[in-house]
Amino acid sequence: MNLSHHLIARLRRTLAGLQYPDVPVTLELPPSPDMGDRSCTVALALAKPLKRAPRQIAQEILQALPPDDPWIDRVEIAGPGYLNFFWSREALRQVLRGLRESGPDYGSSDLGAGERRLFEFVSANPTGPLNIVSARAAAVGDSLVRVQRKIGFDAQSEFYVNDAGRQVDLLGESVRARLREALGRPLEIPEGGYHGIYVRDLAEQARQEFPGDPLTAPARDLGRWTAQRIVAGQRETLEAYGVAYHRWFFESEIHQSGAHWQTLERLKQEGHIYEKDGALYFRSSAFGDDDDRVVVTSDGRPTYFLPDIAYHLDKAGRGYAKAVDLWGPDHHGHVGRMQAAMRALGLPVEFLEVVIVQQVNLLRGGQPVKMSKRTGEMITMDELIEEVGSDAARQIFLSRRWSSPLDFDIEMAKDRSEKSPIFYVQYAHARISSIFRKAGDGEELQESDLEALHAPEEWDLLRSLSLFPDAVETAGLQLAPHRINTYLSDLATSFHRFYHECRVLSDDPALTRARLALCRAVQVVLKEGLRLMGMSAPDQM
Repeated sequence: MNLSHHLIARLRRTLAGLQYPDVPVTLELPPSPDMGDRSCTVALALAKPLKRAPRQIAQEILQALPPDDPWIDRVEIAGPGYLNFFWSREALRQVLRGLRESGPDYGSSDLGAGERRLFEFVSANPTGPLNIVSARAAAVGDSLVRVQRKIGFDAQSEFYVNDAGRQVDLLGESVRARLREALGRPLEIPEGGYHGIYVRDLAEQARQEFPGDPLTAPARDLGRWTAQRIVAGQRETLEAYGVAYHRWFFESEIHQSGAHWQTLERLKQEGHIYEKDGALYFRSSAFGDDDDRVVVTSDGRPTYFLPDIAYHLDKAGRGYAKAVDLWGPDHHGHVGRMQAAMRALGLPVEFLEVVIVQQVNLLRGGQPVKMSKRTGEMITMDELIEEVGSDAARQIFLSRRWSSPLDFDIEMAKDRSEKSPIFYVQYAHARISSIFRKAGDGEELQESDLEALHAPEEWDLLRSLSLFPDAVETAGLQLAPHRINTYLSDLATSFHRFYHECRVLSDDPALTRARLALCRAVQVVLKEGLRLMGMSAPDQM
């Protein structure tokens, strides 16, 4: 049940009947309820092709709209030519009927038409525990996949493990150095190696469990063995956070299959590779990049860029129509070269979309936090979740668009009062559960009961419920999961206002049944919205 889709379809039929040029028909939410429930700017879009004043066009559209639409109470023209639509009470009752029928499927659609999309996010190096930037990327990426699936895309998630680079050798050498230190035979950690306390723990684990002598084993073997343990820990951390990937893809798979050399040959055959000073360069500048990029060094080693190209080519080979990568701000410079590679390989411009998830500034009571009290090092994702909880963390990470830097205050995240955004939304769900515990099974809603709804707070709540499909659609198409967060906060505000002004369990049986139906509808939407954000919907708080 999507009132906006109904209105757009009605407008398109009207424009076709007027024989107007084909222009996009979109709806906006007016800045004030007094200005309508939905606003359309199609008259302004038609002004240029028709070479006429938009208000005049808006008047013609208004006159051509069918006068007997039971879902539209009235239409007003405002400003330079906005068409503002006001829902009828029958339309709002229909929202409640639709919600009762569809349940958690409310807001679902087939907009994606089953298109396969792959979301790759976090993909942290297997050289240490996950940090708070990874926590933000995980919240955003996981929610994006959930919302995409809600609107009909076949969306899947993937974690790319860089387990074949120089960092794995350095990890092995760092573990060996810590092990020798523990045995009283100090060895300096190599330049670029890893100094964290966790390396000492891994060294002790290697001493007891490594299949062979970790003191003499090749650094690459020890590094890969250690990386596997780190990846297992990363997986546990993410699962505790509610993130379960469809696949963990290892860079070593590409090296073992030779896919990177096959990709190089394809680029050579198509004339996109040249040699300079013994190294091989990809002509990425021919496809919009700032400069050409080395793919094989002068000593014959592939740079990280070559297997990365092969990995993204593999995504297309697996049948994904679109690949969405979530990268950190330090990878901004890599976007142009990767998109250039995709174009050179003949993939559509829109195949690869890169989302740059901006920095997180960690605070405690307004003061910057750099180090963990427990270890004296950077605060890990595990520590953050342990202190503030998964729900609160995800809510804060999804409170702003990923393109904006984010301040994360630990003390504010731990707040469980009504000042807390996540508490405020979850409490609305729990409050409704409490109402139903008091009401018991009750009587089945009758169609005539809906006529008993009369209070302004009831209609405002129905208007809020009518916006959920719009919020889901916008969040999915614009890759903006924070829109769900904002919507849920607004819905919770409408519900709490309704709860304080309207007695649900009244002396009027019909009114009680109607208000219980309204409460159930709100509960369904709250729970589904929280699910899309990867958060829980508690029945008691």
